[in-house]
Amino acid sequence: MKKLIQLIALSGVAVTALALTSCGCSSGEAPAPPLSKLPEFKELPTIDYSNEK
Repeated sequence: MKKLIQLIALSGVAVTALALTSCGCSSGEAPAPPLSKLPEFKELPTIDYSNEK
């Protein structure tokens, strides 16, 4: 029973540590900048080669 309690306590500590480090609030790093807008491309005409002789 003692081993089971130790295992549960250890997994609880691991989950807590993961939750605290994954939010980014305690890492001290600045948030990532927003993505830039993608360029707009012109539509190119398509050539149908299937009807050529």
